[in-house]
Amino acid sequence: MKNCVYYLYSTPDISKKMVLFELLISYGMMGLFIIALISSIIPIPTEPVVFGLLDVGKKPELVLIILAIGSIAGAYIGYLLGKYELRKLIPFHDRKKELMMQIQFRRYGALLLLVSPWIPIVGDLAPMVAGIENYESKRFLLVISVAKTIKCIGIIYLSIKVIDWWTPFIKL
Repeated sequence: MKNCVYYLYSTPDISKKMVLFELLISYGMMGLFIIALISSIIPIPTEPVVFGLLDVGKKPELVLIILAIGSIAGAYIGYLLGKYELRKLIPFHDRKKELMMQIQFRRYGALLLLVSPWIPIVGDLAPMVAGIENYESKRFLLVISVAKTIKCIGIIYLSIKVIDWWTPFIKL
């Protein structure tokens, strides 16, 4: 069972890309936290590291906690980048349009933030957009915490199911 990740991901085309994930797996929970933090800002998948840690016997509850904390912290960093840095780079020339955008984001932003973790690339940009649109930080943290935790539960559940399904084939 310990080499399940290697067999699943060791095709010649992607073996070089998997070196990073294998390195992060070797760092254990610290590697998981780092990849979760980074993946909330730029599109890097956390699934191979989660899968690898679960495959080598790490407790799913601990993986869930570390993954959720890292993902939420990364999203908050993205929010702060949007609020304090990217906002300066994207000047609004029309104050009226800026206010309209903020009103729309306050109205529909929670929905966007709830589904954003499941949408590739958009999920990484949504916290930055929330910051640019000056979305309330307490509300942002509440909504993104719920969204990221639900996604983390889904990732861990599916990883466990895949490991349970795949393990008998590895032993053949």
